[in-house]
Amino acid sequence: MFLTLTTTGTPEHPATDLGFLLHKHPEKAQAFSTSFGTAHVLYPEAEDQRCTAALLLEVDAVALVRRGKGKG
Repeated sequence: MFLTLTTTGTPEHPATDLGFLLHKHPEKAQAFSTSFGTAHVLYPEAEDQRCTAALLLEVDAVALVRRGKGKG
């Protein structure tokens, strides 16, 4: 799954403040494990006038199926 969020800014309120709201630094890509796969957060565009945050979610379908065995 791929999700992007874009905002625009002003000189008083730069668009890169989006990183503050998401608790992720716009200048570096980050990855972390979740219960269903790996999430990657990156900023393909990070300028004062416009900033885009992207979330790439790699779902591990095999692990989801294996985890579900024995239930039901």
